[in-house]
This record gives sequence, structure tokens and C-alpha cells, in this order.
Amino acid sequence: MLYKIKGTITSSFFIILVLLILSVIVLYPIWTMLFLGAIFAYGIRPIADKLTKYIPYKSVSIGIVMIVILLPLIGVLAMLVDTLFHSAPALLSTAQKINLDSMDKILRSYVPSEFMPSADILFNALKDLINNLLKMIVDYFLDLIKSVPMIALQLFILFASAFYFTRDGEQIVSYVSSFIPEERKDFMGHLIIETEKVIKGIFYGHFLTAFIIGLMAIIGFQLLGYPYAIFLGLLAGFFQLIPVIGPWPTYTILAIYDFISGNIVRGVIVLIFGAFLSSIDVYLRPKLSGKYADIHPLLFLVGFLGGPLVWGLAGFIIGPLILGVAYAALNVYREEKAA
Repeated sequence: MLYKIKGTITSSFFIILVLLILSVIVLYPIWTMLFLGAIFAYGIRPIADKLTKYIPYKSVSIGIVMIVILLPLIGVLAMLVDTLFHSAPALLSTAQKINLDSMDKILRSYVPSEFMPSADILFNALKDLINNLLKMIVDYFLDLIKSVPMIALQLFILFASAFYFTRDGEQIVSYVSSFIPEERKDFMGHLIIETEKVIKGIFYGHFLTAFIIGLMAIIGFQLLGYPYAIFLGLLAGFFQLIPVIGPWPTYTILAIYDFISGNIVRGVIVLIFGAFLSSIDVYLRPKLSGKYADIHPLLFLVGFLGGPLVWGLAGFIIGPLILGVAYAALNVYREEKAA
């Protein structure tokens, strides 16, 4: 018995299994960033390969591409964080000092006296809603500021993994392929091709949707007469790129500002316009994603909505990717059976 136990714990299979389990434990807290790094590497690598024709050093080419692609994003995030750091105390103080009584008086002036009893209930509900929204926005920004160190660490892991996956992707694929049995390589080859289509669809779905929403927001804010309409539209588009947020902070703050300042009509219009921007995402994102991958838009929609519930922000990519690849794998398996 003792001899069998010794033989088991010293076997190569047991040692490798234990090491793999320990590796999973180490990587578990950051696996989503590693996964996203591999996804970003897929988009960076073709550009870096073209640049390598002119710059013979692959690492330099990859670094230049990452800087060109990611530097604007880093700059916007840095400006946002800096603004939050400097404006958080003032934002909290302003939210606490806001007096909604003036808005209440303005609203009442539009309502005939015979409807006032019913309107009182509506006005009180509206005041509570605005107070809750202000508190929620302030709390969200304060929580975001507190999480800046963790966000910085995750971004570092994301960028580092994207760089190394781009540079050494072929070696990684070759190493993993060496463990695949010869009879299953055709299946895996077809699956990789379908996975690339799904990744392309997700990229187009995210970035094209953000561009379209941002452009529509610029036009809408310009027509409504807001100052800095281009900046506000770009901000809405940037928030749209982060689907867990979406464009709602931009138009909600504008509506609250209009309500408090007495511009009730424009406040209502911008809320309706903002609700349209938020709702069109439900149709536009899966539609664009499904255009580039032969997968039903409903799968992408379910992935976009369900993924974040499990994996947070990264779930907007991981969710539809898993469902898309699972669907592709079933199709490849079905084709192999039919052949």
C-alpha cells in the first residue's frame, strides 16, 4: 500500500496535475486580463506584422502599434481619473447643497391647479429619483477613485499579456498544438478559424457601436444647444465602449442640470434622446457582431448581457466569445459527423 502511494505521488502525471492546480490558483485572480490580452493580441498582431517589414525588430514594432492604439485610451482614462480626483470633493459638496425646491416651483407653474393633487405625487417621486440618481453617481465616482490602484494593476497585466501574446503567439500555439492528438487536429483547426470570426465580430460590435453612438450623441447634443457638444458626444461614445456604463452618465447629468436650472423641456428631451441611445445598443451591437460571424444575433445579445453578470466588465467580451465559440464548435462537430 505504501509503495503504491509513493509510486502515485512521484509519478509524472500526479506532479503535473498538482502543478497545474497550483498554477490555476495563482492565475485565477488575473485570468480575465490575461484572456483579454490574448484577444487584443489578435487585433494588434496583423498591424505589427506589416510594420515589421519596415522595422526589423519585432518587439519594437509591437510596442509602436500598442502605443498608437492604446495611448489615446490611456490618455482619456488618465484625464478622467485626474478629473475625478480633483472634482470628487466639489462634486460631493455640490450634490449635498443642491436645492430641488426651485425646480419643484418651476414644475408646478406648468401644471393647472385642478391637476395639482395628482401632480404632487409625481413631483415628489421625481425629486426622490433625482436625489437617488445624484447619490448613485457620486457614490459610483468615489468607488471608482478608490479602485484606481487595482485598475492600474489590471491594465498593466492587460498590456503586458497583449505584448507577449502578440510577440510569442506562434510559439504558444505551436506548444499547445503539440498536446493535441493527430486525429483531432482537423477539428481544432476548423474551430480556430471559427473562433477568429467570432473575435472579429465582437471587435466590430464593440467599436463600431461606440463610434455610431458617439456620432449620434454629438449631433443630438449639438441640435439641443449644449455647449461642448463634440466633447460630450465623444464622452458618450467612450462610455459606450465600456458597456457596463454606457452613455447614460452623460445624458443623465445633462438632464439633471437642465431640471435644476429650470430648462424642463430640454431636460425631458435629452432624457428621451438618451434612452433611445441606450436602447439602440441592444439591437446594434449584436447585429454588427453577427454580421461578421455566422452566428445568430441572439447569441451575441445573450452573451453581452449575461457575461458581465459572471465576469464583470470583461464579461462583455468573454460572454459572447464563449457562446460564439461553443456554437461554432457544435457546427464543426456536426459537419464532421455528416462528412
